[in-house]
Amino acid sequence: MKFWGKCIPILAGAALVFAVSAAPVLAQATGTITGTVADQETGQTLESAQVYISALNIGGLSNNQGRFLILNVPTGSHELTTEIIGYTSGTQTITVTAGQTTIVEVGLRGTALRLQELIVTGVAGSTPRIKLPFTVEHLDFSDMPIPAPSADGLLQAQVAGVKVQSGSGKPGDAAQIMLRGPTSISKSNSPLVIIDGVITDNTMADIDALDVESVEIVKGAAAASLYGSRASNGVINIRTRRGAGLRVDQSRMTVRNEYGKSDLVNSIALTKYHPYALDAQGNFIDSDGNFVDYNDPYNSGDPMLADGGTPDTAFQDNAYPGTLYDQIDLFFNPGDAYVNYIAVEGRSGNTNYRASFSNSAEQGVMAGNDGFDRRTFRVNLDHQVRDNFSISLNTYYAKSHQDEVTGSVFYSLTFMGPHINLAARNPDDMECKLAEKMGGCLFINPDPHANTGNPLYSIENRDYNDDRQRFMAAVDARWSPASWFDLEANYSVDRYDFHRLNIIPLNYAQTQLGPGQPITRDPGSLHRYNSLSNDINASITASFNRAFGDLTTRTKMRYLLEDQHGENYSVTGQNFTVGNVFVLDNTEPGQTTASSSLSDVIAQGYFFISSLDYQGKYMGDFLVRRDGSSLFGPKERWQTYFRASAAWRIAQESWWPIDFMDEFKLRYSVGTAGGRPSFSNQYETYSVSGGIISPNTLGNTQLKPELSTEQEFGLEMLLYGKFMITAAYVENKIEDQLINVPLPGYAGFRSQWQNAGTLESNTWEGSIEAAIIDSPNMGWSSRINYDRTRQEITYLNRPAYRRGSTYIREGEALGTFYGDRWSRSCADLAAGTDCSMFQANDDGYMVYVGAGNSYTDGIAKGLWGTSGANGEKWGRPIKMKDPDTGSPFLFLGVAVPDYNLNWSNTIRRGNLQLNVLFDGEFGADKYNSTRQWAARDWRSGETDQYGKEDGLKKPVAYYSDLYNIFADNDHYVEDGTYIKLRELGLRYTLDSELLERLGGGGMGLESMAVSLTGR
Repeated sequence: MKFWGKCIPILAGAALVFAVSAAPVLAQATGTITGTVADQETGQTLESAQVYISALNIGGLSNNQGRFLILNVPTGSHELTTEIIGYTSGTQTITVTAGQTTIVEVGLRGTALRLQELIVTGVAGSTPRIKLPFTVEHLDFSDMPIPAPSADGLLQAQVAGVKVQSGSGKPGDAAQIMLRGPTSISKSNSPLVIIDGVITDNTMADIDALDVESVEIVKGAAAASLYGSRASNGVINIRTRRGAGLRVDQSRMTVRNEYGKSDLVNSIALTKYHPYALDAQGNFIDSDGNFVDYNDPYNSGDPMLADGGTPDTAFQDNAYPGTLYDQIDLFFNPGDAYVNYIAVEGRSGNTNYRASFSNSAEQGVMAGNDGFDRRTFRVNLDHQVRDNFSISLNTYYAKSHQDEVTGSVFYSLTFMGPHINLAARNPDDMECKLAEKMGGCLFINPDPHANTGNPLYSIENRDYNDDRQRFMAAVDARWSPASWFDLEANYSVDRYDFHRLNIIPLNYAQTQLGPGQPITRDPGSLHRYNSLSNDINASITASFNRAFGDLTTRTKMRYLLEDQHGENYSVTGQNFTVGNVFVLDNTEPGQTTASSSLSDVIAQGYFFISSLDYQGKYMGDFLVRRDGSSLFGPKERWQTYFRASAAWRIAQESWWPIDFMDEFKLRYSVGTAGGRPSFSNQYETYSVSGGIISPNTLGNTQLKPELSTEQEFGLEMLLYGKFMITAAYVENKIEDQLINVPLPGYAGFRSQWQNAGTLESNTWEGSIEAAIIDSPNMGWSSRINYDRTRQEITYLNRPAYRRGSTYIREGEALGTFYGDRWSRSCADLAAGTDCSMFQANDDGYMVYVGAGNSYTDGIAKGLWGTSGANGEKWGRPIKMKDPDTGSPFLFLGVAVPDYNLNWSNTIRRGNLQLNVLFDGEFGADKYNSTRQWAARDWRSGETDQYGKEDGLKKPVAYYSDLYNIFADNDHYVEDGTYIKLRELGLRYTLDSELLERLGGGGMGLESMAVSLTGR
């Protein structure tokens, strides 16, 4: 930049003098320099590189194909310097001969920041990252040194504005991905996924992360408009490895084996004490003083509460007699996990290829559960048929098996007393899988006071499995009749088969009444559910890439056809005739129910996109897309989307005064994208029960996709060539929200899907990427990501409603939840209350204490179980009410975090590399239903009063109040803030030189690495 600022006036004057007085001589005493600038490692050509001879103040810029041209260079030897942001500068000596053209091939070494990496998602053509007028994040496989079990895990905590969560924690379950916060009130917030050109709606859990070469993330409509009515939630584009980076006639085999253990890091606190009376011998007794065997699974007697025999005066501070069990530790068991992976890749002549196979399994942490296993096979092939014609083929097959569990395991465990041995066997029950081997079956109700079954029993005796098969294939053909014109055709298919089997065996125990008495047993059932989706996409694209002097243009036009076919059926047979024959013919005739469905969706799309690049400093972009889909109502079959973007690289101007700021770019983009309705939303639907047909949903011929209009303002700065700072402010307005609106009775239908809402949001996001140390033998790169999103439902054309714990109404943030609140100050009590009679206890709740008393006087003065003049129960929490409406339905929290923060580090010293990734979420409110369930039967750890001072002890009735009959209340709202070490990896690589010294060179080993990984 400094070179051009100084030399432009000199060049102008010199050109004038030479044109007038020395043209004949100049033609004979000069030559030409031309060549290509490329990445020396990958071979990627680099555009807008400055190539110059400093001593002569002459030079040029490389074009979009990496080629440069310098005319009228004096003869002789010169030092040719090449510079481009994101690469170390290069200097080489060249010799110019009069009247001749000197050809130079320049290879530059990239820095850790990789600012010139090419982006292909959402753009008119491959564009260097530094020239984008909107945000597209790029993750190379080197950014993901610790492979996740599947491709979705690669994104976790890597990029600002990307949230990846695994809600269930079960091996094989897909993670939930959200970009820049929620965009839909009722529909999915998951982004569109593209894998090697295959557009897919299916799970990423089937995609092996070891095959991934790069991931590009388009976070919102300002950049994702190219993908039209499927892109309001953003786009994730995954490209897999294909051997393209190898030298000609080079081949390589990669073998990776990984073994690990899965463990449960934390669990909720459960009770270790009880509130019951014991006799002098330490036995439980009932209210008549009779012995109660509280450990007996057949016991139906109730032990008497201590300290007066009522929940108002009984304290859970008595130790259980006998052996105690940690139910969480008993149930959860560290499981094995392993990965076997092999890949073969090569490049021969005009062909490059890569084939891979993987075998992986993860048992998880649940005792008796087999977890998840998967096998995958991939073949990628590229072939240059002629100089101007090439074809590419991608194929992928995955098969997986997942051992599921029925119901909620944690739910059952929280009700079990610590005195109960869940693994105990019932010698009176020999009708189960392991009865002969183990001397009986597990007790179905080992704790008769828990009102729930033994979770180990169902895992051991029921079969509940999911099997998935996935086949993906794509073929691309590219014809380039001219250097500036390409014609490309693509055809892809994604087939997904899902099979679920759920078996309750004959004589499955349901209840146990007592020793020697018959056990109530289930006659058994068989349930099968199969589904198939087959998605076909085809497109034809014309690309025009031309340079007109300093102006580079990229233009693309495409026609796209989508054909999605889905079908599913389920069948359930009841009452097995004989055991261990799990077929429908073995169930009772007349006790079989079945259902099925078919769906076909056709969509077409057209788009035109053009981008302009002038002198590598001024960038512009415009696109328009027209989408038609059978999912839209008949009167709204076609929708239009657009994008307009611009960027200015101010630091590239000749007058830029800040030397240490190598890059300063301002950018703006506005764009629209859509979110499609579900298949049935536009149609009338009916339900059938007992032979009676009832109207359900009214059709809507005017149903449109949701419309996201996003504006993005951004800046990028590079300081000292080492620190890249990126910041963006985003405003998003998502109109035409798809909402199921209840209808009045006279409409004849219960509800109708309508475009009946608007959701608005704003996001701040930024990152600091630093190449702190960048040398061949030592490196330290670091990246910090920050994002913060605020959103609000600004319009809702239906009455407010609840969905689970969340409350959907105009003026609220999506993810807000309501319920009961407990008074915490005098202002929370009813108007006119004498506040001197109340006090905040150590939990922070206002409680009635009466005149002259403190909340710590309950035991000392015998106040527990008493009431005030107006019926206030002494020491017990009091519910708030809205002072204006009198409603107890009050705000509890918002599940969306205030902000997210991630910090990744890669430290390299010689052949040793350390990777550390921290992930933090701050300010989110979480509702802990598991802790609340445990309080129902006083099994929660917080109900234990042992070790507390008498003044701080509270009876079990106090915790029953907080349990609140499982109604949502603020006692179970917890701060979801966390900072966790997300990934930690230590890797040592034995390179070819070291292997040669160790005697491994003769085996053809290029490198070998040993890693220790935690995630």
